[in-house]
Amino acid sequence: MAKRFIDTNLFRKKWIRELEPDMKLFWIYLLTDCDHAGIWDVDVDRASFQLNFQLSEEKILNTFHKKIVPFKRDKWFVPKFIEYQYGELNETIRPHASVIKILSKYELYKGLINPLKTPKNKSKKQDQLKDIEKELPGLQKKFESRDVQKEFEHWKDYLDSKGKKYVNYKSAFRNWLRNDNFRKNSKEDYSGMFK
Repeated sequence: MAKRFIDTNLFRKKWIRELEPDMKLFWIYLLTDCDHAGIWDVDVDRASFQLNFQLSEEKILNTFHKKIVPFKRDKWFVPKFIEYQYGELNETIRPHASVIKILSKYELYKGLINPLKTPKNKSKKQDQLKDIEKELPGLQKKFESRDVQKEFEHWKDYLDSKGKKYVNYKSAFRNWLRNDNFRKNSKEDYSGMFK
């Protein structure tokens, strides 16, 4: 039988006090029914049966829109569960290693210091790269002497090869275009520079 920590001040928190009674009970149910990595195999029918009232996936997700993250059709993740149950994860601690393995399997874990707060971070990079791609014609006008499309491809390879991560990928790419150290493969001719 697994045991879980629960916050004894849970019902003093405004966000939970404002919930409907069925959602309060579902939250506790979720925290006790998810696996030890905070992942719940979505089974709203079973939850409805066990709690003895009707639940809907839509109502649950609308109620807990930032506290529950659906990341697959049949799986939800409770990001704060990790932080509350374990604090900082450490792969040398056996129970933590198991959690890290599960989170890594679903690409929900990035590094030992901070478990991923939300799986959306992965798509955040992809979204920002797509946004940059849309802005390449405008960047080409701003950086006329550079082959911006070619530089973008080089920069993406650089990110992948070095495992680089940025808060703002647009700013990082603009800095790449500005930085003289990265001006390899540009349209500029430096041949007369050292004569």
